[in-house]
Amino acid sequence: MRILNILCLIILISFNSALYSQTPKEYALQVINKLTSPEFSGRGYVDDGMKKAANEIVNQFEKIGVLKLGDSYFQTFTYPVNIIEDCSLKINDKQLTLGIDYLVGSGSPSLKGTFKPLPFNTAVIDSLFEWGDRSYFDLEMQRLNHKPVVFPDVRFIENLSTRENTANQFYREIPQLISNGELEEINIPLAIEQTSSRFIHSLSPVQTSTVNLFINSQSVPENIDEVDIDLKTNFDPKFESQNLVGYIPGERSDSLVVLTAHYDHLGKIGNTIFPGANDNASGIAFLLSMAKIYTKEKPKFTTFFIAFGGEEAGLKGSQYFVAHPLIDLNKIKFLINFDMVGTGEEGIQVVNGKEFPKQFNLLESINYKYNYLKEVKTRGSACNSDHCPFYNKQVPSFYIYTLGGKSGYHDIYDNSVSLYGYNQLIALIRKFLDNL
Repeated sequence: MRILNILCLIILISFNSALYSQTPKEYALQVINKLTSPEFSGRGYVDDGMKKAANEIVNQFEKIGVLKLGDSYFQTFTYPVNIIEDCSLKINDKQLTLGIDYLVGSGSPSLKGTFKPLPFNTAVIDSLFEWGDRSYFDLEMQRLNHKPVVFPDVRFIENLSTRENTANQFYREIPQLISNGELEEINIPLAIEQTSSRFIHSLSPVQTSTVNLFINSQSVPENIDEVDIDLKTNFDPKFESQNLVGYIPGERSDSLVVLTAHYDHLGKIGNTIFPGANDNASGIAFLLSMAKIYTKEKPKFTTFFIAFGGEEAGLKGSQYFVAHPLIDLNKIKFLINFDMVGTGEEGIQVVNGKEFPKQFNLLESINYKYNYLKEVKTRGSACNSDHCPFYNKQVPSFYIYTLGGKSGYHDIYDNSVSLYGYNQLIALIRKFLDNL
C-alpha cells in the first residue's frame, strides 16, 4: 500500500510538473487542438458539441485550480436557435460538398425532394431603378411565386453609377427579403443564390419558410436545371447553454478584474465541421493560460474568468450574465474580452481603446517599453463581441483581437492558428493588469 501511495504521488507530481512546465504558447496549442478536434463537433448544436466543450473547459478550471462561485462553475440559460443538422445536395446530378461547393442559409427549414428551379430575370432590376417603375419587378415576383428560384451570379461592371450600385445591392438582398417575409404575399420555398463570394456561416434565432442555398459559381458554372436536396433542420425555442465562471483570489479584493472569451462556435452540419480555431478556441486558450499563471503567481486583483456560451447566436451568454450577474458589476475595475487571438503577426487591435484612453495609453506604453508586439492599435466602441453588454452597463472594458496572419472565419478553414507573439501578448496583459 505504501509503495502504491508513493507511485501515486510520483504520478501527481509528474502531472503537475508537465502542466506548469509548458510555455503559455505550448499549452494554448494543446487547448486549441483539443477544442477543435472532431470530439467537440465544432462546439455547437449537434452531438452536444457545446456542452462537451463546456465540460472540457470546466475540467481544465479544476486541474488548474480556478475556484468556483458557490458549488458550481455553470450558469445556465436558454435561447432560440435554428439547428441545421444535415444536408445532402445534388445539382444537375452532381453531388456537392457542404462548406466548399455550397452553404445552407441559417434560417432554413427542412426540405426533401427534387426540384426544377426557374431563373430570375435580372433585367427587371435595371428597369426598376432606371425608370423607378416597380411593376416589372412585381410581375417577375408573381411569376416566381411558390416556385424554386435560381438567382444567377451577376457580374456587374466596375465603376458603377449610383443607380447601378443600388440595383446591385437590391438584387443581392432579394433572397434574404423573401426569406424574411419582407416581400408581401411572396412565398418561395427554395431560393438558390449562385455566388463567387466566400462562404460565411452564421446562426439564426428563427426558422423561415424559405430554404436558402448559396452555391459556389465555380463548383456549378453551368445553368442549374435540377436540384435534389435532403435537408434536416430543427428549431429549438429553448436551447440550453452555459456560462462558465470561476475566479482566482488576488492581493486585493476591493476591485475585480474580469477576463472573458466565448467557447461556442457554429458546430457541424452532417459530417462538415466548423472548427473555430481562431474564433474562438484561441480566446479560451488565452483565459486558461492566464489562469495557470495566476495560480502560481497571485494576481494583484481578484480575477474572474468567464467563458461564455451562445456568442455566435448573438452574444446570448454575456447578455444573460449582465442581466443576472454573479458578481457586482460596479466592482469591476477592468474587463478584457479575448476573441480571435490566434494570429498576431501585425500586433493587436483594441476595441474601446478610444473610449478608455487612460487605460489604452498604459497598455501602449508598456508595449513600447518592452517591445512585445509589432503594434497596439486602437479603435472606438463596437458591439461585436462579449465585452459589449458590460460596456453598455458602464463597465470599463477592452475587446482585444490579433492582427495579421492567415485564418478562416465562420468557415471550414478556421482549423489552425499561428499564435505569433502569443507569449509576448500574455506578458503584455499581465503587466497591464498589474499596473491598473
